[in-house]
Amino acid sequence: MAKKIFITITCLFIGLSIVFYASQYDKITSLNDTKESTKETVKKEPKKETKETKLPGKLNDWELLLVNEQHKIKEEPKNLKELPDGHKVDSRIYEPYLSLVEGAKKAGYELTVISAYRSVAEQEAIVERDTEENLYQGVPEDEAKKKAMEYLTVPGLSEHHTGLALDVLDVKWYQEGKMLEEGFGETEAGKWLDENACHYGFVIRYQKGKEKITGINYEPWHIRYVGKENAEYMTKNHLVLEEYVDQLKK
Repeated sequence: MAKKIFITITCLFIGLSIVFYASQYDKITSLNDTKESTKETVKKEPKKETKETKLPGKLNDWELLLVNEQHKIKEEPKNLKELPDGHKVDSRIYEPYLSLVEGAKKAGYELTVISAYRSVAEQEAIVERDTEENLYQGVPEDEAKKKAMEYLTVPGLSEHHTGLALDVLDVKWYQEGKMLEEGFGETEAGKWLDENACHYGFVIRYQKGKEKITGINYEPWHIRYVGKENAEYMTKNHLVLEEYVDQLKK
């Protein structure tokens, strides 16, 4: 009888041992599977992009010359070339501007130049002329020049000294007796110019909403050559030249 009990207890002990070791094996196997799964997850996780956006321009590019209230022109251009209408521009933007004119013509708009290159001396004469005109219209003397400067820049600080900027209008708008007015930006020609000038290397230099940055009121007629790649980048990212130059400095 005692022998049977001993055998029974021994069998139970062996059985419990088998169950215990089997459960431990399952735990170890499960843990190893979890570790392998984690490794796979880490391997499959995409690498983060750390490369910064490369800008198309460089600070010393001639077409990115910055002239504004803080940057006076150091030297007036000598490589000027006359457009078919007699206005002068930097010779390097002669062909790009004619291409812009041709592009506008194909779209149904005829561009005319109101102003292009102006020397510092010519700018001084324009300021004096507009001031005198305001005085003639009855504007008080202490306000006449201030009013003239609303759409003019101090001689030496005008982009027109660079030969890289032009004031252009649609011929129909001009023939209606309208001149350099904000309303031009709402015309079909003005909208086309705003959207497509970049494809020829130009930008609308003084954008609406950027007046505090440029120091100049919105001028939908004032285009500035900055090079095609720069122009398309600036237009896509809604940047004026000051902002773009700041990005290039970083």
